[in-house]
Amino acid sequence: MKRHSRGFTLVEVMIVVAIIAILASILIPSIIRARTNARVARVASNLKTFAAGFHMYYNLNGALPADAHLTLPAGMTDFIAADDWSSDALGGTFNWEGPTWGEGGPYDYAGISLFGTTASLEELTMLDTALDDGNLSTGVFRQMSNGRYTYVIEE
Repeated sequence: MKRHSRGFTLVEVMIVVAIIAILASILIPSIIRARTNARVARVASNLKTFAAGFHMYYNLNGALPADAHLTLPAGMTDFIAADDWSSDALGGTFNWEGPTWGEGGPYDYAGISLFGTTASLEELTMLDTALDDGNLSTGVFRQMSNGRYTYVIEE
């Protein structure tokens, strides 16, 4: 007596693989877009929180802190966690560009820049839209003359 075992044919396996490939091609871009949106939202939230911290510092001290390259300015740890300041979710580092009005310094504004960011222009535009007007050359979040994208607190 012969035994007949029933298995999948090559055509059936290929159809299943094709269906999985189609579903993956639909799902993967959505996952990437969701991750990008989450990273942009995180940086936007951090910038707003940091700006509030600098405003509180100003209210207590009567002035904004001096420029501090890549480090959290002295006295700001009461308002901003150093771990939150260390890097941004878009591949760079937060940088305080403190005001140097009338002192011959490089900044005629006070703001938080994204130093060394690896974010794409699309991601930066999404960030600008979340914070401002969606135009990287105008508004409170824009590209400054030093080439850095900066959330301007005061001009």
